[in-house]
Amino acid sequence: MHDMKKNIRRVFWLYFAIFLMVVAYLGKFILIDSKNIVSSTYNPRLNRNDFSIKRGNIYDAGNSVLAMSMEDGAGYRRVFNYGERYAHTVGFIHNTKAGVEAKYNFTLNNLSLGISQRVWNLVNKQPLQGDNVHLTLDPAMQNAAFDALGGNKGGIVVMEPATGRIIAMVSAPYYDPNKIGENWENLSLDEKNSPLLNRATQGLYPPGSIFKVITADAIMENMPDYENYYYECKGTAVFDGKQIQCYDGKAHGTINLTDAMKYSCNTYFASAAMEIGFDKISSTAEKAMFNTAYEFDLEYVSSRFDSKSFLERELTADEIMQTAIGQGKTLVTPLHMAMTASAIANGGVMMKPYICEKITSYMGKEKETAVPEELTQAFSKENADKLKEMMVSVVEGGTGSAAKVSGISIAGKTGTAENSSGDDHGWFIAMAPADKPEIAIAIITENTNGTKKALSIAKTLVEVYFGK
Repeated sequence: MHDMKKNIRRVFWLYFAIFLMVVAYLGKFILIDSKNIVSSTYNPRLNRNDFSIKRGNIYDAGNSVLAMSMEDGAGYRRVFNYGERYAHTVGFIHNTKAGVEAKYNFTLNNLSLGISQRVWNLVNKQPLQGDNVHLTLDPAMQNAAFDALGGNKGGIVVMEPATGRIIAMVSAPYYDPNKIGENWENLSLDEKNSPLLNRATQGLYPPGSIFKVITADAIMENMPDYENYYYECKGTAVFDGKQIQCYDGKAHGTINLTDAMKYSCNTYFASAAMEIGFDKISSTAEKAMFNTAYEFDLEYVSSRFDSKSFLERELTADEIMQTAIGQGKTLVTPLHMAMTASAIANGGVMMKPYICEKITSYMGKEKETAVPEELTQAFSKENADKLKEMMVSVVEGGTGSAAKVSGISIAGKTGTAENSSGDDHGWFIAMAPADKPEIAIAIITENTNGTKKALSIAKTLVEVYFGK
């Protein structure tokens, strides 16, 4: 009898534990996962259009209508007033949905005061109207980014460091969302150009030397006497039988960390990385949100730092060196690198990025407003300030001097990402004005064989923002 009662208790607690796990899973599903599932392109409900409802408008920060619905026979047709310029952020409606049209699908179809609207619809034939979505995109900056990128493949993100507001976001190649139906087959099957891919949030690229801001942070954190660590750069160096060289094999002489950042000296960073070890770089990258998911209004992918497989075995010198200078297996998105630049600009605090400013009803009443949120302390304030100083030297007299703007101090970092299938990609991350940054920028230009184009774009964006 005693054993039977004991077994019953065991079974009870087992079922109780299972019950708690089910409740916890359902809670997570409803409160956390549902947001992504509702707007996922794999959700079949997303593809169902209610043609009896006039879908809400999408506005930019200047209150211009980016997307609207117009009567089309028995229902409504979606019109995108600025075509390619906002294509990858606003998105489209066709076989599926993308961009804001996908993420805010149910908001745009939501009927505020639904009963009243339906009564008025019956009496006065007034259309049933969904809620409106207001974006953070500044029209002048969006146009400047679009025009500056021009025919180049790539992506641009401009952020407000203190809040996480996305001021501009552009991806190329573009597409015209007004012609998505007639061009769908060509667009969806074009694997060479992937025009439907939002490169700003979903494009994964080797970071090249812009990753050196992460390596530099690891050096400052883990090399107590780093300010007195000098290295003689001869243009090339050999570690454990593996050779590494600076751009064009140029010798930089005896340099410290600031000089190494200014001239993007590969051999210095390789030497310092060998001193502190791969695990220190790995933990610094993880702190800066590599391999980590975060909330954002659009579809995105996380930047990837292959720490797990590396830490399971002893790395070669070549792997450590390549990782330290942003080559190897590390992959980043323009969005995340804009967030990284913003964190440096913001005293080390990385803010959660957002592109939706507010939701309003069909009558213009404000229903929801975005509130800036801290994501993580990606860098210590001391290190962030020192990184910013180093990045100023990059633009003032180093590899980023082509981005200089008269009267505006800019902090930046260049990067050339090796590309096995063609010409190298060009990177530039920046913030301005350096003493109290109002904007942070990340630019990737594909197959430009260097940073010249990215630097030119950054210069244009800073000039437009500050009215130069």
